Amino acid sequence: MERLVTVTRSGGFAGRTSSLLVKGDGSWTRLDGQARPAGTGKLSADRVEKLRAALRKADFAHLPRVPGGGATIFDGFSYAFVHGGYEVAAEQGSLTPGLQGVLDELPPFEAG
Repeated sequence: MERLVTVTRSGGFAGRTSSLLVKGDGSWTRLDGQARPAGTGKLSADRVEKLRAALRKADFAHLPRVPGGGATIFDGFSYAFVHGGYEVAAEQGSLTPGLQGVLDELPPFEAG
């Protein structure tokens, strides 16, 4: 099954790292900072289509590898996105609207 997107989030007040791996069928796995499974689930078909639309809109092929220029957010998160053979890293304050749209359609990075 194709991997639709992988997003790793690190930093924040607690300095935690977690990753989400979402496959094309909507099944997802959350990994902790040591790459150990920390949760699984499956997005609804509607949510998968919204995620696919957000990924298209983000236009990874034309994004800089490290978008910049945003506000510095102390204790903010850093994100690394991998999709369609492209890798983009962004600080919370420099997320493009397209990347924020992708984050909005993902399952939560933390359990609970």
